[in-house]
Amino acid sequence: MMIFPAYGAVESVSLEKSFYTDEELMVFVGTEDSGKKSVFVIIRGPGGDFIGMFSDPASDNDGAFSTIARPVENYFTSSGTYNATAFTDDQKEEDGLTIFLQYDGTKVSEKEDFVLTLKSIPDKTITEGKTLSFTVGVTDSSLDKLTFSLDKNPPSGASIESSTGKFIWTPSASQGNSVGIQYNFDIVVEKGAQKDSESITITVKDPVVDQPKDEPKDEPKDEPKDEPKDEPKDLGLASFVDPKKDPQSYVD
Repeated sequence: MMIFPAYGAVESVSLEKSFYTDEELMVFVGTEDSGKKSVFVIIRGPGGDFIGMFSDPASDNDGAFSTIARPVENYFTSSGTYNATAFTDDQKEEDGLTIFLQYDGTKVSEKEDFVLTLKSIPDKTITEGKTLSFTVGVTDSSLDKLTFSLDKNPPSGASIESSTGKFIWTPSASQGNSVGIQYNFDIVVEKGAQKDSESITITVKDPVVDQPKDEPKDEPKDEPKDEPKDEPKDLGLASFVDPKKDPQSYVD
């Protein structure tokens, strides 16, 4: 036999989804620390006046609860901040757990205690066939469970990972030219009912083709010409020499 504590208290409460529109049925979910307890959620308006109540007749064994769905339009009629206080049948309303709801005239959501802002995204330039990759972020680095997307006519082939914000695009040969084709679109981040966007322009150019350089040509050098050498001239015989005599006689 399972024995439950005599006293149960609400530990957490929230809307079942990030927001509800006027036409929808709204549900609160959460936990209480006992199990098998009736849970009530009282709605009070911007001035503190009682608007209505949601309930779960019996939470699960582990304390999880989910209220009976009710129309949004039955509780929210004017814009402003509302209170939703959840408590068990062992508690009083003032001892329960309170969250704040924001109604803007068309939808209701939990009022966040943060401001969702994308970091500035500088414009980019890329050439055809090259992959452009970068990761966008928000100014409050403590935020998690963010959802990223592209909007307002992003270029064909571009994508962004919804959970990490990593953008990837490899432009094709037809998406650029020598001057550069510009693509302007939005990168969007969402968390709960909050949303922010940044516009970015990416310019795609043709790849740069290196022109062959003119190598210097060697000019032909004039080869030295061989000058004709003068042959030794025959000096002949001296006038006093008698050609009939033996030349040795002149030496002797």
